[in-house]
Amino acid sequence: MGWANRITLSRAFLTLALWALLAWAARDPAPWMWWTAFAMFTVAAASDFVDGALARSLGEVSTFGRIADPLVDKMLTIGTFILLLGIAPLHKWLPAWTVALMLTREILITTVRAAAEGKGLNFQAIWWGKYKMVVQCMAIGGLLLCMLEIPIASDELPFLAWLPGEPGTWNITHVLVWLATLLTVGSGFIYVQRAMRMMRDAG
Repeated sequence: MGWANRITLSRAFLTLALWALLAWAARDPAPWMWWTAFAMFTVAAASDFVDGALARSLGEVSTFGRIADPLVDKMLTIGTFILLLGIAPLHKWLPAWTVALMLTREILITTVRAAAEGKGLNFQAIWWGKYKMVVQCMAIGGLLLCMLEIPIASDELPFLAWLPGEPGTWNITHVLVWLATLLTVGSGFIYVQRAMRMMRDAG
């Protein structure tokens, strides 16, 4: 197993540890938990870019990596979003329907990727998927910081004042969650169109 795949598996184990910490924090929260969760999540998210670059530079791109890497990414993002739904104070920034929409998209793309790979096609992630991943990670980081009462609200940033609702109700995290939802759905359409085109060309 190459180093890129080892980093991917390490990210999976770190994600499981993060889930355990968030489940504990949901029952008995303390500030150190949120700081620790933020640090763990940041390291895990950063490793996603390391393993991809390493695989390309060392020529370790493999079918296992093309399947495992997006799967672990979904563990890190969608799994963490689901864990955060269990933390009541975050509900005003993270509506349950946004997570349901993201989860539906990921199940669809995983199915499409499996069908494409089953036909021997190289269904690697494209940049739209990476953009989606980056914004989802930023939104999760913002949600963790919200638990430390560090949100930057619209009454502090005038360029957010045009958003609907009472003054001060929108913050950077709120905007990131909505943007992540839009990118998740939009990139899903792009992936499906790409897969259909690839499978049609392959006959």
